[in-house]
Amino acid sequence: MVSVKDWQELLTVGTENEHIKISGKEKKNGEWVFKRTVNGDSLERGYLSPREGNEVTGWDNALRLLDGSPLRSLHILKADPLIYPYLGKYMLTSKNIGEELLLAWSDKVFPGKNKDMVMAAKWLLGSDRAVILSGAGMSTESNIPDFRSSSGWWKQIDPRTVATVEALDSNYDLFQEFYATRMKALDQIEPHEGHRVLAKWEENNLVQLIGTQNVDGLHSAAGSLNVQELHGSIRSIRCHDCGKEGSIEAFTSHETCSRCGGRLRPAVVLFGEMLPQEAWETTLEAIEQAGLVIVIGTSMEVYPANQLPAMTSGKTVYINAETAETGAGFDLIIEGKAKKTLQNINELIEIGIRR
Repeated sequence: MVSVKDWQELLTVGTENEHIKISGKEKKNGEWVFKRTVNGDSLERGYLSPREGNEVTGWDNALRLLDGSPLRSLHILKADPLIYPYLGKYMLTSKNIGEELLLAWSDKVFPGKNKDMVMAAKWLLGSDRAVILSGAGMSTESNIPDFRSSSGWWKQIDPRTVATVEALDSNYDLFQEFYATRMKALDQIEPHEGHRVLAKWEENNLVQLIGTQNVDGLHSAAGSLNVQELHGSIRSIRCHDCGKEGSIEAFTSHETCSRCGGRLRPAVVLFGEMLPQEAWETTLEAIEQAGLVIVIGTSMEVYPANQLPAMTSGKTVYINAETAETGAGFDLIIEGKAKKTLQNINELIEIGIRR
Protein backbone atom coordinates (compact mmCIF):
# COMPACT_ATOMS: atom_id res chain seq x y z
CA MET A 1 0.00 0.00 0.00
CA VAL A 2 1.25 3.49 -0.77
CA SER A 3 2.72 5.17 2.27
CA VAL A 4 0.46 7.73 3.91
CA LYS A 5 0.60 10.47 6.45
CA ASP A 6 -0.69 9.94 9.96
CA TRP A 7 -4.45 9.81 10.38
CA GLN A 8 -5.89 13.31 10.89
CA GLU A 9 -8.99 13.82 13.05
CA LEU A 10 -11.58 15.56 10.88
CA LEU A 11 -14.86 15.21 12.77
CA THR A 12 -15.91 13.90 16.16
CA VAL A 13 -19.54 13.79 17.27
CA GLY A 14 -21.10 12.54 20.48
CA THR A 15 -19.87 12.90 24.04
CA GLU A 16 -16.51 12.34 25.64
CA ASN A 17 -17.55 8.81 26.59
CA GLU A 18 -19.64 7.91 23.55
CA HIS A 19 -18.45 9.31 20.28
CA ILE A 20 -17.77 8.66 16.62
CA LYS A 21 -14.61 9.97 15.05
CA ILE A 22 -13.94 10.30 11.33
CA SER A 23 -10.27 10.52 10.46
CA GLY A 24 -8.52 10.91 7.14
CA LYS A 25 -5.10 10.75 5.59
CA GLU A 26 -3.74 11.87 2.26
CA LYS A 27 -1.73 9.58 0.01
CA LYS A 28 1.23 10.76 -1.97
CA ASN A 29 -0.95 10.89 -5.09
CA GLY A 30 -3.24 13.38 -3.35
CA GLU A 31 -6.12 10.96 -2.78
CA TRP A 32 -7.71 10.99 0.67
CA VAL A 33 -8.88 7.89 2.53
CA PHE A 34 -11.07 7.89 5.63
CA LYS A 35 -11.98 5.65 8.54
CA ARG A 36 -14.42 5.70 11.43
CA THR A 37 -13.79 4.83 15.05
CA VAL A 38 -16.43 4.47 17.75
CA ASN A 39 -15.49 5.21 21.37
CA GLY A 40 -11.85 4.89 20.35
CA ASP A 41 -12.29 1.38 18.92
CA SER A 42 -11.33 1.44 15.25
CA LEU A 43 -12.39 -2.20 14.78
CA GLU A 44 -15.92 -1.88 16.18
CA ARG A 45 -18.25 -4.71 15.25
CA GLY A 46 -21.01 -3.98 12.78
CA TYR A 47 -19.27 -0.96 11.34
CA LEU A 48 -16.80 -0.39 8.56
CA SER A 49 -13.30 -1.35 9.70
CA PRO A 50 -10.39 0.93 8.81
CA ARG A 51 -8.13 -2.01 8.07
CA GLU A 52 -6.21 -1.93 4.81
CA GLY A 53 -8.51 -2.39 1.82
CA ASN A 54 -11.57 -1.18 3.74
CA GLU A 55 -10.91 2.55 3.89
CA VAL A 56 -13.42 4.88 2.26
CA THR A 57 -12.25 7.25 -0.47
CA GLY A 58 -13.86 10.57 -1.40
CA TRP A 59 -14.86 13.42 0.92
CA ASP A 60 -18.59 12.92 0.36
CA ASN A 61 -18.26 9.24 1.23
CA ALA A 62 -16.43 10.17 4.42
CA LEU A 63 -19.60 11.72 5.84
CA ARG A 64 -21.59 8.59 5.04
CA LEU A 65 -19.62 6.90 7.79
CA LEU A 66 -22.05 8.70 10.12
CA ASP A 67 -25.09 7.06 8.53
CA GLY A 68 -26.84 4.45 10.59
CA SER A 69 -25.04 5.40 13.75
CA PRO A 70 -27.02 5.39 17.02
CA LEU A 71 -24.99 8.46 18.01
CA ARG A 72 -26.10 10.70 15.14
CA SER A 73 -28.36 12.79 17.43
CA LEU A 74 -25.34 13.99 19.41
CA HIS A 75 -23.40 17.20 18.97
CA ILE A 76 -20.15 18.08 17.26
CA LEU A 77 -17.14 17.86 19.58
CA LYS A 78 -14.56 18.72 16.98
CA ALA A 79 -14.58 19.61 13.29
CA ASP A 80 -11.62 20.42 11.09
CA PRO A 81 -12.28 23.30 8.62
CA LEU A 82 -11.16 20.90 5.84
CA ILE A 83 -14.40 18.98 6.18
CA TYR A 84 -16.77 21.95 6.60
CA PRO A 85 -17.82 22.22 2.91
CA TYR A 86 -18.64 18.50 2.76
CA LEU A 87 -20.24 18.50 6.20
CA GLY A 88 -22.48 21.37 5.13
CA LYS A 89 -23.70 19.50 2.06
CA TYR A 90 -24.24 16.33 4.10
CA MET A 91 -26.26 18.21 6.71
CA LEU A 92 -28.49 19.84 4.11
CA THR A 93 -29.16 16.73 2.01
CA SER A 94 -28.82 13.63 4.18
CA LYS A 95 -32.01 12.02 5.44
CA ASN A 96 -29.99 10.82 8.43
CA ILE A 97 -29.62 14.35 9.77
CA GLY A 98 -32.71 15.31 11.75
CA GLU A 99 -33.86 18.87 12.34
CA GLU A 100 -32.67 18.92 15.96
CA LEU A 101 -29.15 18.00 14.97
CA LEU A 102 -29.19 20.37 12.00
CA LEU A 103 -29.97 23.29 14.29
CA ALA A 104 -27.40 22.16 16.85
CA TRP A 105 -24.65 22.00 14.22
CA SER A 106 -25.58 25.00 12.07
CA ASP A 107 -23.75 27.64 14.12
CA LYS A 108 -20.49 25.79 13.70
CA VAL A 109 -20.85 24.74 10.09
CA PHE A 110 -22.71 27.84 8.83
CA PRO A 111 -21.42 30.63 11.09
CA GLY A 112 -23.49 33.78 10.81
CA LYS A 113 -26.36 32.07 8.98
CA ASN A 114 -29.88 32.36 10.32
CA LYS A 115 -30.98 28.91 11.55
CA ASP A 116 -34.44 29.33 10.00
CA MET A 117 -32.81 29.92 6.63
CA VAL A 118 -30.74 26.77 7.10
CA MET A 119 -33.93 24.85 7.82
CA ALA A 120 -35.69 26.36 4.79
CA ALA A 121 -32.78 25.30 2.58
CA LYS A 122 -32.89 21.73 3.91
CA TRP A 123 -36.64 21.51 3.36
CA LEU A 124 -36.30 22.84 -0.19
CA LEU A 125 -33.48 20.44 -1.06
CA GLY A 126 -35.45 17.53 0.39
CA SER A 127 -38.82 18.36 -1.15
CA ASP A 128 -40.13 16.47 -4.15
CA ARG A 129 -42.45 19.32 -5.15
CA ALA A 130 -42.11 22.92 -3.99
CA VAL A 131 -44.41 25.82 -4.84
CA ILE A 132 -43.73 29.55 -4.42
CA LEU A 133 -46.48 32.08 -3.69
CA SER A 134 -45.35 35.68 -4.11
CA GLY A 135 -46.90 39.05 -3.32
CA ALA A 136 -46.15 42.76 -3.52
CA GLY A 137 -43.11 42.53 -1.23
CA MET A 138 -41.39 40.53 -3.97
CA SER A 139 -41.74 43.45 -6.40
CA THR A 140 -41.13 46.49 -4.20
CA GLU A 141 -37.37 45.80 -4.20
CA SER A 142 -37.45 46.35 -7.95
CA ASN A 143 -38.76 49.83 -7.05
CA ILE A 144 -42.37 48.99 -7.80
CA PRO A 145 -44.46 50.60 -5.04
CA ASP A 146 -46.90 48.50 -3.07
CA PHE A 147 -50.02 50.43 -3.98
CA ARG A 148 -51.85 48.96 -0.97
CA SER A 149 -49.54 50.81 1.45
CA SER A 150 -49.75 54.50 2.36
CA SER A 151 -46.47 55.16 0.51
CA GLY A 152 -48.02 53.72 -2.63
CA TRP A 153 -50.87 56.21 -2.82
CA TRP A 154 -51.17 57.92 -6.18
CA LYS A 155 -52.12 61.59 -6.59
CA GLN A 156 -53.38 61.54 -2.99
CA ILE A 157 -55.88 58.84 -3.97
CA ASP A 158 -55.94 55.35 -2.51
CA PRO A 159 -55.34 53.19 -5.62
CA ARG A 160 -57.71 50.59 -4.22
CA THR A 161 -60.53 52.98 -5.12
CA VAL A 162 -59.21 53.25 -8.70
CA ALA A 163 -58.44 49.58 -9.41
CA THR A 164 -62.12 48.66 -9.38
CA VAL A 165 -64.85 47.78 -11.84
CA GLU A 166 -66.79 50.77 -10.52
CA ALA A 167 -63.97 53.17 -11.42
CA LEU A 168 -63.67 51.62 -14.89
CA ASP A 169 -67.40 52.14 -15.45
CA SER A 170 -67.91 55.54 -13.83
CA ASN A 171 -64.53 57.30 -14.08
CA TYR A 172 -62.69 55.73 -16.98
CA ASP A 173 -60.36 58.70 -17.51
CA LEU A 174 -58.98 58.37 -13.97
CA PHE A 175 -58.81 54.57 -14.34
CA GLN A 176 -56.94 54.87 -17.65
CA GLU A 177 -54.49 57.45 -16.31
CA PHE A 178 -53.70 55.34 -13.24
CA TYR A 179 -52.86 52.19 -15.23
CA ALA A 180 -51.06 54.09 -18.02
CA THR A 181 -48.82 55.61 -15.34
CA ARG A 182 -48.06 52.19 -13.88
CA MET A 183 -47.30 50.75 -17.34
CA LYS A 184 -44.92 53.60 -18.14
CA ALA A 185 -43.12 53.07 -14.82
CA LEU A 186 -42.58 49.38 -15.67
CA ASP A 187 -40.45 50.35 -18.67
CA GLN A 188 -37.63 51.18 -16.24
CA ILE A 189 -38.11 48.15 -13.98
CA GLU A 190 -35.92 45.04 -13.96
CA PRO A 191 -36.17 41.80 -11.93
CA HIS A 192 -33.94 41.78 -8.86
CA GLU A 193 -31.64 39.00 -7.71
CA GLY A 194 -34.41 37.36 -5.69
CA HIS A 195 -36.45 36.83 -8.87
CA ARG A 196 -33.39 35.30 -10.51
CA VAL A 197 -32.82 32.99 -7.54
CA LEU A 198 -36.33 31.58 -7.96
CA ALA A 199 -35.71 31.07 -11.69
CA LYS A 200 -32.50 29.21 -10.84
CA TRP A 201 -34.34 26.98 -8.37
CA GLU A 202 -36.86 26.10 -11.07
CA GLU A 203 -34.01 25.34 -13.49
CA ASN A 204 -32.51 22.98 -10.88
CA ASN A 205 -35.92 21.26 -10.40
CA LEU A 206 -36.24 22.54 -6.84
CA VAL A 207 -39.36 24.60 -7.60
CA GLN A 208 -42.23 23.33 -9.74
CA LEU A 209 -44.47 26.42 -9.91
CA ILE A 210 -44.71 30.07 -8.93
CA GLY A 211 -48.15 31.46 -8.19
CA THR A 212 -47.99 35.24 -7.95
CA GLN A 213 -50.37 38.00 -6.95
CA ASN A 214 -48.13 40.45 -8.81
CA VAL A 215 -49.15 41.69 -12.25
CA ASP A 216 -45.76 43.07 -13.34
CA GLY A 217 -44.37 39.98 -15.12
CA LEU A 218 -41.01 40.15 -13.33
CA HIS A 219 -40.90 36.42 -12.53
CA SER A 220 -41.11 35.60 -16.22
CA ALA A 221 -38.65 38.35 -17.10
CA ALA A 222 -36.16 36.76 -14.68
CA GLY A 223 -36.44 33.41 -16.48
CA SER A 224 -39.08 31.50 -14.52
CA LEU A 225 -41.16 29.41 -16.92
CA ASN A 226 -44.03 27.95 -14.90
CA VAL A 227 -45.62 31.13 -13.55
CA GLN A 228 -49.33 31.43 -12.79
CA GLU A 229 -50.50 35.06 -12.54
CA LEU A 230 -53.35 34.88 -10.05
CA HIS A 231 -54.26 38.55 -10.48
CA GLY A 232 -53.62 38.76 -14.21
CA SER A 233 -51.01 40.80 -16.08
CA ILE A 234 -50.67 44.55 -16.54
CA ARG A 235 -48.60 43.83 -19.65
CA SER A 236 -51.66 42.52 -21.54
CA ILE A 237 -54.56 44.63 -22.82
CA ARG A 238 -58.09 43.60 -23.74
CA CYS A 239 -61.43 45.22 -24.44
CA HIS A 240 -63.60 45.37 -21.34
CA ASP A 241 -66.74 45.02 -23.46
CA CYS A 242 -65.99 42.32 -26.05
CA GLY A 243 -62.71 40.81 -24.77
CA LYS A 244 -60.66 41.40 -27.95
CA GLU A 245 -56.93 41.70 -27.32
CA GLY A 246 -55.41 45.14 -27.70
CA SER A 247 -51.99 46.74 -27.41
CA ILE A 248 -50.39 48.71 -24.61
CA GLU A 249 -49.76 51.52 -27.10
CA ALA A 250 -53.47 51.69 -27.94
CA PHE A 251 -54.45 51.79 -24.28
CA THR A 252 -51.92 54.47 -23.28
CA SER A 253 -52.93 56.53 -26.33
CA HIS A 254 -56.59 56.57 -25.20
CA GLU A 255 -57.74 54.51 -28.18
CA THR A 256 -60.84 52.34 -28.12
CA CYS A 257 -61.41 48.75 -29.20
CA SER A 258 -60.88 48.26 -32.93
CA ARG A 259 -63.75 45.76 -33.05
CA CYS A 260 -66.54 47.28 -30.98
CA GLY A 261 -65.33 50.71 -29.90
CA GLY A 262 -65.35 49.59 -26.28
CA ARG A 263 -63.03 50.61 -23.45
CA LEU A 264 -59.57 49.08 -23.34
CA ARG A 265 -58.16 47.89 -20.03
CA PRO A 266 -55.22 45.91 -18.66
CA ALA A 267 -55.87 42.19 -18.16
CA VAL A 268 -55.58 42.49 -14.39
CA VAL A 269 -58.05 41.36 -11.76
CA LEU A 270 -59.85 44.43 -10.45
CA PHE A 271 -61.39 44.60 -7.01
CA GLY A 272 -64.77 42.99 -7.40
CA GLU A 273 -63.71 40.54 -10.16
CA MET A 274 -63.06 36.81 -10.03
CA LEU A 275 -59.54 35.41 -10.32
CA PRO A 276 -58.66 33.75 -13.65
CA GLN A 277 -59.96 30.23 -13.30
CA GLU A 278 -57.12 28.40 -15.08
CA ALA A 279 -54.38 30.13 -13.08
CA TRP A 280 -56.23 29.50 -9.82
CA GLU A 281 -56.92 25.82 -10.50
CA THR A 282 -53.37 25.13 -11.71
CA THR A 283 -51.87 26.79 -8.63
CA LEU A 284 -54.27 25.07 -6.26
CA GLU A 285 -53.53 21.64 -7.75
CA ALA A 286 -49.79 22.23 -7.42
CA ILE A 287 -50.15 23.33 -3.79
CA GLU A 288 -52.28 20.31 -2.92
CA GLN A 289 -49.49 18.06 -4.25
CA ALA A 290 -46.61 20.09 -2.81
CA GLY A 291 -44.24 18.93 -0.12
CA LEU A 292 -43.27 22.54 0.55
CA VAL A 293 -44.97 25.90 0.00
CA ILE A 294 -42.92 29.09 0.40
CA VAL A 295 -44.91 32.32 0.70
CA ILE A 296 -42.89 35.47 -0.04
CA GLY A 297 -43.69 39.15 0.36
CA THR A 298 -47.42 39.17 0.99
CA SER A 299 -49.43 40.51 3.89
CA MET A 300 -51.84 37.57 3.54
CA GLU A 301 -54.76 40.02 3.40
CA VAL A 302 -56.11 39.47 -0.11
CA TYR A 303 -58.82 36.83 -0.50
CA PRO A 304 -58.87 34.20 -1.91
CA ALA A 305 -55.11 33.93 -2.54
CA ASN A 306 -54.47 34.10 1.21
CA GLN A 307 -56.30 30.77 1.56
CA LEU A 308 -53.87 28.86 -0.65
CA PRO A 309 -51.13 28.01 1.93
CA ALA A 310 -53.69 26.18 4.06
CA MET A 311 -54.48 23.88 1.12
CA THR A 312 -51.19 21.95 1.33
CA SER A 313 -50.38 18.95 3.49
CA GLY A 314 -46.69 19.80 3.11
CA LYS A 315 -44.50 22.16 5.10
CA THR A 316 -45.03 25.91 4.85
CA VAL A 317 -42.55 28.80 5.06
CA TYR A 318 -43.48 32.49 5.36
CA ILE A 319 -40.97 35.16 4.32
CA ASN A 320 -41.96 38.80 4.77
CA ALA A 321 -40.58 42.09 6.07
CA GLU A 322 -43.27 42.05 8.76
CA THR A 323 -44.50 38.75 10.14
CA ALA A 324 -45.87 39.42 13.64
CA GLU A 325 -49.56 39.54 12.71
CA THR A 326 -49.70 37.28 9.66
CA GLY A 327 -47.28 34.41 10.29
CA ALA A 328 -49.56 32.27 12.43
CA GLY A 329 -50.12 28.78 11.07
CA PHE A 330 -46.84 28.52 9.15
CA ASP A 331 -44.26 25.88 10.03
CA LEU A 332 -41.39 28.34 9.61
CA ILE A 333 -41.38 32.15 9.70
CA ILE A 334 -38.48 34.25 8.40
CA GLU A 335 -38.69 38.00 8.90
CA GLY A 336 -36.77 39.86 6.24
CA LYS A 337 -36.96 41.41 2.79
CA ALA A 338 -37.47 39.05 -0.10
CA LYS A 339 -34.28 39.68 -2.10
CA LYS A 340 -31.76 39.35 0.72
CA THR A 341 -33.55 36.41 2.31
CA LEU A 342 -33.67 34.48 -0.96
CA GLN A 343 -30.01 35.26 -1.63
CA ASN A 344 -29.05 33.95 1.81
CA ILE A 345 -31.07 30.75 1.40
CA ASN A 346 -29.61 30.29 -2.08
CA GLU A 347 -26.06 30.41 -0.71
CA LEU A 348 -27.02 27.33 1.36
CA ILE A 349 -28.79 25.72 -1.61
CA GLU A 350 -25.59 26.08 -3.65
CA ILE A 351 -23.77 24.11 -0.96
CA GLY A 352 -26.40 21.38 -1.13
CA ILE A 353 -26.32 20.98 -4.92
CA ARG A 354 -22.57 21.39 -5.31
CA ARG A 355 -20.97 18.53 -7.23
